[in-house]
Amino acid sequence: MKSVFIVPEYSIASKDKNSFDKLENAWEVQARIRLWSCPSLSLITIAGMMPDNSDIEYIDLNYISEPEINADWAFFSPATAQINRTYLLADKLRKKGIKVAMGGPHVTVLPYEALQHSDVIFIGEAEKTFPALLKDIEENKTKRTYKASSFPELILSPIPAYYLAKQYPYKSVPIQTSRGCPHQCSFCVSSKIYGNKIRCKTADQLENELETIKEVFGQPYVFFTDDNLFIDKCRNDDLIGIIKNSHLNWYAFSDASIADDNELLSKIADAGCTQLLIGFESLCSENLQDLNQNQWKMKKLAFYKEIISRIQSFGIGVIGSFVVGMENDTADVFDKLYEFIEETSLYATNITTLTPFPGTETYQKYKSEGRLLSEDWSQYNGFDLTFKPNNMTLEEFEKGYMDLNMRLNSTERIKRIINHFKTVFTNKKYN
Repeated sequence: MKSVFIVPEYSIASKDKNSFDKLENAWEVQARIRLWSCPSLSLITIAGMMPDNSDIEYIDLNYISEPEINADWAFFSPATAQINRTYLLADKLRKKGIKVAMGGPHVTVLPYEALQHSDVIFIGEAEKTFPALLKDIEENKTKRTYKASSFPELILSPIPAYYLAKQYPYKSVPIQTSRGCPHQCSFCVSSKIYGNKIRCKTADQLENELETIKEVFGQPYVFFTDDNLFIDKCRNDDLIGIIKNSHLNWYAFSDASIADDNELLSKIADAGCTQLLIGFESLCSENLQDLNQNQWKMKKLAFYKEIISRIQSFGIGVIGSFVVGMENDTADVFDKLYEFIEETSLYATNITTLTPFPGTETYQKYKSEGRLLSEDWSQYNGFDLTFKPNNMTLEEFEKGYMDLNMRLNSTERIKRIINHFKTVFTNKKYN
């Protein structure tokens, strides 16, 4: 059978907004786009489960116009913001007689919606269910729904079919070493999908995947997509040793506790880590109290400045991830955040609008309270406001958010950050 794996278009904000061009062309937004410019790891992972000598193709519609598609099966794994475009394309392909299968977080939490546009859907992770579909295709007895009955052990996960993505000008290459996060933040859908137990790939898997990445891409910038790469302390030494032996530069997600371990920071800097994205989320203790039951992030708030300073002293740029529009945010949240970013000389920022993704506690709360402004999924992109804020008007929010982005991207600030990090890199601690 001939199969095609399709990545639909993705936009960081609705293009009908007057401010979109300013936001899209902002320096930090462009840096963020480059950082996230990578293949669809979910699609190339399931492509890695296809039988040898399969006739398969990978199409990323963010880089090319929609081609004439001729295949027996088309596979999708869209984010919520991509789902509308996915449904349109899926309907078109099905009219041509092409079978459509789709999975991913959005499909998992809204399966009945996805079934209206698919021949097959996957609920949950696919390490066990995708091979079951392939077997059923051979026997001509496919089901409508393939649901994971448990969280699969990652020894079942294949080497992703990285070679499929080589044709596109991606800026980084993704790899995942673990799934699961114990923090279970109320607005995070991936933690709900993957659960709170950490499941890890073996050392052999990681070595083979990194070697494959080098064979396909040479010396790319590697993106570790784990929700929290260093959370399993028992495996950190082995993990860092494997990464160091790859001689690649890379970035990852971590939580703030990494700043408690100078030895670990020294090791990852020496192993090629150039940036860490850390979810600080908010500077308001009341917001952080509501975020997760164990109040882990709230307990770190008093140490945020020290955490950033210590990590960056090792020559590792901290990308501070913050969410605006949380329940206790008022119109001054944007000024306070800017002052904090300036004072800490954060290497970069990832400031998004609180987005009540379907499947999260936040979505259920706002829907029950009648506060959702839209259920047009294309607006659920992390930048558009899709609900009524609790302590400010829509106009106050949108003006404050846009002004903050413009201030962060001023020529003067960018020069200050560049000069600051010239000094940091000269004096970094692991030298």
